Amino acid sequence: MGKKNVVWSLIAAIIAILTVWAIMSGTKNFSIDSFTKYLKSCNPCWLVVAFGLMFLYILFEGMAVLRVCKGLGYKGRFKDGLLYSSADIYFSAITPSATGGQPACAFFMIRDGLPTPVTTVALLLNLVMYTASIMVLGLFAIIAKPALFYNFNSFSKLLICLGYLILTLVGVFILLLIKKESILHSLCEWGIKVLGHFKFIKHPEKLRIRLDKATTEYKECSEMLFNRKKVMLEAFLLNLIQRVCQILIPAAVYMSMGAKLKDAFDVYVTQIFVTIGSNCLPVPGAMGVSDYLLIDGLRDRMTEVLATNMELLSRGISFYISVIFCLAVVIVGYVKRAGKKKIRIRKIIIRKDKLD
Repeated sequence: MGKKNVVWSLIAAIIAILTVWAIMSGTKNFSIDSFTKYLKSCNPCWLVVAFGLMFLYILFEGMAVLRVCKGLGYKGRFKDGLLYSSADIYFSAITPSATGGQPACAFFMIRDGLPTPVTTVALLLNLVMYTASIMVLGLFAIIAKPALFYNFNSFSKLLICLGYLILTLVGVFILLLIKKESILHSLCEWGIKVLGHFKFIKHPEKLRIRLDKATTEYKECSEMLFNRKKVMLEAFLLNLIQRVCQILIPAAVYMSMGAKLKDAFDVYVTQIFVTIGSNCLPVPGAMGVSDYLLIDGLRDRMTEVLATNMELLSRGISFYISVIFCLAVVIVGYVKRAGKKKIRIRKIIIRKDKLD
């Protein structure tokens, strides 16, 4: 797991504690007793639905990664997909701008026997589809309920617009990395040059030879994948379902309060804007940003205390509890693989004239 990851975990835990404390102390008339009473008043059936959506959110990411890998000729098991998604979600939550998620997922995929070029292409494409799904939901939200966007204050609107811009730029950049292998090759070559200059690596020339070979394989994987339109469509749909499941959690929590379906839909659309806005700042797990945006978006719908209670519960399920669950899966997966040889994922022979 590494000392660096432990440090990031501690930093994320501290930020989480400070965030919850700031929300609780910043809300007038809020108390632990009021939150306890709120919990008791919630319909448990809808809370079960919220937890179910949390698990589906984790599972669908794993399914998306496995589908892309299958499109490249490598078939993984269901539990492997669960581990990959858990690693991505957990390390994305504890690192700024979710920078640790993809490398952590790649670590387990390569350890399981997937070639590095296949792993790289699969994760980059899945990240593109992940980003695209949020952008599509953002367009849906602004078309379906534009008034809810204007319900946010000026600062929140700025964060949401900035988040959408960043998502667009990131999506385009990653797509270029997949389509133009020369860009990724140049970035890696620059990294080797810098590391060699500071003597962090002893034989940079050997790494360059390996890089050239890996780049050729990477290009072949990329071209193969882009010729399989069905695989890309399925990967997008799986990512879209994953995002919908996560974003629906606040709506399910709202329904547990006895709300009408129409009002819960408004909460769902509000959460879409919150999700987009949370991408604007490099804070681990978007902690603080998401909380602020959701409370601001709900301020005209309910009292401040009720909005705070709902935000703490829905955020607790969709983020904190899911992160703890993912950490448990990562620890189990890491321990099982420790000291073992690579677990060879079964390679599927795919005829060139078939799409999958």
